[in-house]
Amino acid sequence: MSYFNQTIDDITKAQVTKGRQAACRQVYDQFSSSVYNLAYRMLQNKDDAQDAMQNSFVLAFQKISQWSGQVAFGFWLRKIVINQCLNEIKKNHHQLTLDAQALASENDQIAYNYQHDLNMLLAKLPPLSRSVLWLYEVEGLTHNEIAEMYGMSTSFSKSQLARSKQLLSKWLQNQEKKHEKHN
Repeated sequence: MSYFNQTIDDITKAQVTKGRQAACRQVYDQFSSSVYNLAYRMLQNKDDAQDAMQNSFVLAFQKISQWSGQVAFGFWLRKIVINQCLNEIKKNHHQLTLDAQALASENDQIAYNYQHDLNMLLAKLPPLSRSVLWLYEVEGLTHNEIAEMYGMSTSFSKSQLARSKQLLSKWLQNQEKKHEKHN
């Protein structure tokens, strides 16, 4: 269940529009965990996630009058968070050019146990592939929505998702083989 399906009432919106701290704090308290978790999943860095969270709330509070109320406030905020994360990923575009083969061979060296943390595997994915995987599989966005956010084609989203899954599958298979050899 997504916590982004929550909304705020018209009174809170009006108070935030006027810059009232209590209303801003109420909205922040309601959504901060979801915003941070999404940002962290996309960026895999606590500091970057905190920056994206802060920037997202600042932007949301500045532009709250643009929220039409036709979708839950949380979904509108989620789009802001995703865009902030994408901006951060684009800013660090040198990471996007990492070779998947180099990553795969590097990750073959990971000592695997069955309590393996998914975060560790996600962190090993290139940022672009990881963010598409998260947006599609967890946030439930369509390939068209993801492509639109990146300013790319739908095939871009599909290929990045396939690449993510292929890398994760390869890493897990390699680790399971190593685990079986040791037992």
